[in-house]
Amino acid sequence: MATLEKLSQDACASALKQYGYTLKRRGILLQPSIDESVTGWLGLNLATWDLPAKMEINPVVGVRHVQLERALVELAGWPRPVSSVSKPLGYLMPQNTFVQWEFSSGGDVESVAADLAEAVHAYGQPFIDKWSDWKTFSTEISDSTLLLDNQKFFILPLVAVINNDRASAKSWLEQELGRIEDKSDVYANSYREFAHKVGDRYL
Repeated sequence: MATLEKLSQDACASALKQYGYTLKRRGILLQPSIDESVTGWLGLNLATWDLPAKMEINPVVGVRHVQLERALVELAGWPRPVSSVSKPLGYLMPQNTFVQWEFSSGGDVESVAADLAEAVHAYGQPFIDKWSDWKTFSTEISDSTLLLDNQKFFILPLVAVINNDRASAKSWLEQELGRIEDKSDVYANSYREFAHKVGDRYL
């Protein structure tokens, strides 16, 4: 007998097919486009502490730029598929707050999944459409608040490299290397390794 967790995720994947999403792996869906260099990205984050009675799903919508993903996988060791930018769906909706969809044991999971998919299409698709444009992404992402610090100092140097702006790439790397100069935690060590690889290959 399928669990509520599996039933809910399967229902969401099925409902999202009509909007062009395909299941990449459990909890991650991609939305291919005519331009093979970019896809929509959708993460289904689960809150499972109330299982087996019920669970919640928080959709996170994003964009996956393939060339940037390739560099992040190779140089930073990030696992595929990599979202270049993402945001929880609730913060793109009129209420602008954290939103989850509740799936209950014995409830109509298909109806809840359909409502989730409709919201992804209505409120997430404009976000995907905007950030799928490489010019928009590469020129506006640094001034947005969409990247966390532990993301942006990996992403922004590589965006600059892809745009053949080596001076900006070097500046981003040096800024973060200076900040972590006296640190020896996992992040600091991994960032130094990443910066070294980028410098050797591109700068």
